[in-house]
Amino acid sequence: MSTGIPLIQPSNTALTFNATAAKRSIFSAPTVDLNLTHGMVHDMDRDQNDEEYVAVLHLDPSPIKKDVSADSWAKTNRTLRSTFRPTTNEIAVYVAGRKAAEEFPTKQKSSVEDNTIFLCQAAIPKSRIPFIEQTFKVFLDIASKNPYKAGGTSDYKHHLERYNKAIEEHLAHLYVESKTNDTLEIEQETTLMESFSAVWQLAEAVFLKSDRNQPIAFMFNEWLATHDTSQDQELGKTLLADSSKLTHPDFWSYIRRCLLRGMIESVIFILEQTLNDEEDEQVARALEDLVRVLKDIPSSEKTFPPGEFHSRHMNWKEECKKFTQSKHVKHLGKGAKDVMKVLSCEAEEIIDVSDCWEEAVSGTFLFVHPDCERENIGRQILETCLPPFLESTDVTLLDRIKIAILQMDDVKTVRLCGEFHPWLVAHLSTVLQQYGYLDMSAIDLQDIATQGWDSNIHDFFVISYAQSLMSNLSLWEIVAGYLIRCGHTGRSTLSEWICHVPLNSSEKAHKVLKFCEENDLKDSLRSINRVMAVEEEKRGEYAQAIQHFIVSKDLDRVAKVVDNLVLGYLEHGQFDLDDTLASIEALDTTSTHVQFLRSYAGFHRDYKNCKLAKAGETLVKLLSNGTAPKKYWIVLLLDALPLLENKQQVIFDSSDTFVLMQSLEELVGSQYKSEYLQLLPQSSSGSTSTVEEAQLDVLRLSLTRNLARSFVHPPHRPDEDILMA
Repeated sequence: MSTGIPLIQPSNTALTFNATAAKRSIFSAPTVDLNLTHGMVHDMDRDQNDEEYVAVLHLDPSPIKKDVSADSWAKTNRTLRSTFRPTTNEIAVYVAGRKAAEEFPTKQKSSVEDNTIFLCQAAIPKSRIPFIEQTFKVFLDIASKNPYKAGGTSDYKHHLERYNKAIEEHLAHLYVESKTNDTLEIEQETTLMESFSAVWQLAEAVFLKSDRNQPIAFMFNEWLATHDTSQDQELGKTLLADSSKLTHPDFWSYIRRCLLRGMIESVIFILEQTLNDEEDEQVARALEDLVRVLKDIPSSEKTFPPGEFHSRHMNWKEECKKFTQSKHVKHLGKGAKDVMKVLSCEAEEIIDVSDCWEEAVSGTFLFVHPDCERENIGRQILETCLPPFLESTDVTLLDRIKIAILQMDDVKTVRLCGEFHPWLVAHLSTVLQQYGYLDMSAIDLQDIATQGWDSNIHDFFVISYAQSLMSNLSLWEIVAGYLIRCGHTGRSTLSEWICHVPLNSSEKAHKVLKFCEENDLKDSLRSINRVMAVEEEKRGEYAQAIQHFIVSKDLDRVAKVVDNLVLGYLEHGQFDLDDTLASIEALDTTSTHVQFLRSYAGFHRDYKNCKLAKAGETLVKLLSNGTAPKKYWIVLLLDALPLLENKQQVIFDSSDTFVLMQSLEELVGSQYKSEYLQLLPQSSSGSTSTVEEAQLDVLRLSLTRNLARSFVHPPHRPDEDILMA
């Protein structure tokens, strides 16, 4: 069962489980089942043989002991299973029972190997990144279009061409790369892209072709010639260079394969070259007749009046039958027998000489039903051609996808593509649905998704693809772009995932925050701001930390940062945070802690600049309007001492002094007195209570003296106060 994962290699976590980093492989079913949608059964699935296993494992240490063969290990009711985690592209591989223990005749003892878990990571090849980026842009373009507006339905061809171009460019790069760096990764990536190209172009020919009058037979022959690599082109060159072509053992088999693939011009060319070299008149006569018959075949590329093409083809079939039954054919040798079966224009004969189902379908299209309509492919072609091959050979998942396309079964095509690779199903279903060729409501979601999925099936496919990209953090914008277009479920997934995107730089952090703001991801915005604030606080970037804590609505953390700044002042005796304070003062916030810090910083600045009256006014406001937390009142009162003891003038009038006295008594008389007085300066000598009382007495005395002075000499408040030496 295919997973669509081209490369599996041990993750960093896997090192603790001794998974080797030196070996890489694709785990093949059924030994390792990577399909998340357990229970899906398709009518073309072949029966799984209980004795089937993969003898070569790329796990070290292996779950199979070195002295035990894979065959005997499998017979002890053991196999390998796996669980895939899309957010990290990690696969956990472990030993499991092939059957329930009760069904197995003998009881098996558990070993250390049975309890070993291998963690491997499905890596996204670096070479695929440009392809991912390019096709994402096409997806965005399609998602932004309204196909029901004028001209909308004609845009699909433009989008298909862009997809095809992206695939072809990536393939071209891989072909070049393989010449100098022929690695397993390049080989697997090339195979995957060739599969994408084959499925995409066949789906275009069957579902989406704008020119519905162009015969599907010709388009299928053209598709097969492009995507079938089993035909050896080098053999054709060898045959052309051979002076005795007819005696070459592969001559007629090559001709047969070319005919079945619709490569009529190539066949005619090589036959004419053979005819030029042939000295035997009877053989030459037979070759001439064969060339003539092939040249007379009606071309499905040309346009004929209704019914005329069918009539011409029937006449040509009669001509073929006469030729195959003529006495001249025997002079071509026994090797030409299969070619004559092809030219008999009988479906059974064509199927009999075909090597694969694609050849059988192509030959039947060309020689039996060249005028077949798309809607009749299943009845006229597939019902006859497929059974012999489905019964006798292994049919891959890719084969089943191609067959589903030819059956024009859009629902089955999408479901099978979902098994093959998340990129393919996400983008193909987008095109088919957007332009009205696919009704997603016809797909039973519970066949594919787990219980509780509350979105449509198209969103499920796109989200699955986005999840497969999550392990590559450089693609976060692409992942986010897919998820944000997938309804409520996509937004919910994105809201959680984007909080885990590493913010390696301020530029990236700005991008992530901007994306969240533009797309109204409020919860994510708060979480990311909180994460950024914590890191900024650790680095001493307090203004930025406060700002991000405020955005995250984490007022408790705002209070903590403010506390750290104030406590730092109390420890060092001064603020050395001019830039930070300037930034804090610029913050637009209703946080009382920030307002307190802003005002308190203003007090120290005014005091330093000898603006004593203004500094005193700020202290009184902090104590009277509730801005200052009560635990800092004692600090503010101590800061007021130099102003209270100013000999040149009275700074606080009587009402201000009463506010200060009331604040002090509120602290002293509170049941939380000990907590409120914790910030009083401590002395190394004497008991704590004695020192506290002494300091409080100093405050009381200073306040009492200032009150008396304020009655006798009311304070004068000039614009500039001068502190006398």
